[in-house]
Amino acid sequence: MTERPLAPHEAAIAAAGVRLVLHSVVEGELDETVLAEALPHLRVSCPLIAGRITGAAPHGRPTVRIEEGTATPVLHRGVDFHEEINAPLDWDAGPLLRLAVLHEAGHSRIVMTLPRAFADGMSHLALHRRLWTLYSALATGGPVPSDVVRPVLGPALDDMLAARTTPGQLRDFVAERAAQDAQAPPALLPALASRDGGPGPDRSLRVLGVGADAERTARLVRQARGAGLTLNALVSGVLLSSLRARFPAADGPVRLLCTTAVDMRRRFTPSLPDDVLQSAATTTSLRLRIGHGAHPADIGRELAAQLRAALESGAAARELAAFPHMLDQQPPSLVITDVGVIAAPETAGGPRIRSVRMAPLGHVPMIFAVLSRYQGRLAIDLTYSRAWYTDAQIRELADGVSATLDELTAER
Repeated sequence: MTERPLAPHEAAIAAAGVRLVLHSVVEGELDETVLAEALPHLRVSCPLIAGRITGAAPHGRPTVRIEEGTATPVLHRGVDFHEEINAPLDWDAGPLLRLAVLHEAGHSRIVMTLPRAFADGMSHLALHRRLWTLYSALATGGPVPSDVVRPVLGPALDDMLAARTTPGQLRDFVAERAAQDAQAPPALLPALASRDGGPGPDRSLRVLGVGADAERTARLVRQARGAGLTLNALVSGVLLSSLRARFPAADGPVRLLCTTAVDMRRRFTPSLPDDVLQSAATTTSLRLRIGHGAHPADIGRELAAQLRAALESGAAARELAAFPHMLDQQPPSLVITDVGVIAAPETAGGPRIRSVRMAPLGHVPMIFAVLSRYQGRLAIDLTYSRAWYTDAQIRELADGVSATLDELTAER
């Protein structure tokens, strides 16, 4: 048996029940029997997918445990994406991975769900690629890989970062952030679905997608480069300008708190392998004053400057170490995660992967925006809980994002 207590930031995410969903659209012939046969091999390679998260005993806090003889993940079947992303999960009993195939018009959809406490974009994508490698080997009768991801259970980032910050520095960091937001509270989209300050009765999770084809995405890339920005910075500016437009113009500049994800795997020596399942992404909080009609490029430029400063000062690392202490503070106006360019998995035996997208989902009063590119196409996924926000609110935000993208990519 392999086990360790959850680190404070892992325990906080697990307690919130946040799941990380990866879903891919598959064209061509998909052999579900072969897909199911790949799961025991995937467990051999990544034993953590069959693990479980136990209660507080015996260490005084939750524990992740990998045991011999526990059930291997099985292949679930369905027809509705939103029904699948709301499927009940029992991480206490395990397994941690849920894999489902959905039959949709003209194609299949593969949905992989893991606890966000033990997965991030890099490791979830690596697991997805490994699944298709195993499927292809089984479908074609080739040699089936049997290598095991090492370490089987990755170290807690909290422990790895502990030496970089003293308890006193963390206390000062948390207090400083709290004072900033108390003096000038960031604007939040009203939680219209809530009841009496708490979650409303509809506890379903939703994903709403916006995107651009390869040609429009290429234009956006040129726009970003022309402005001296990355695509991530420009699209983040689009998201924040669209969110700003949800508040009255007469309010003047609105202070928005944008939390953006930072991959920590490359920031250690040696770096952490992508295929080790763990929460190796932290966030850093950026505070921006955005006026009505501000151009996305100007917003993106300010966001990029603040992000560089946070990385250079070590604020991003301190934010992960301070994560459990900041849960009761002001929630962000928007959480942005840039997954980057997703490489197409190599497949054989019939299926072709048309799209791959990701979505963090939990019953928290936050709106998440996930940016990714696959085969040259930009995808923006807005994820939320109906316990806090209405479909109309998020649709209005998505429509604003779509309209701004149209303006930026219009032929001139």
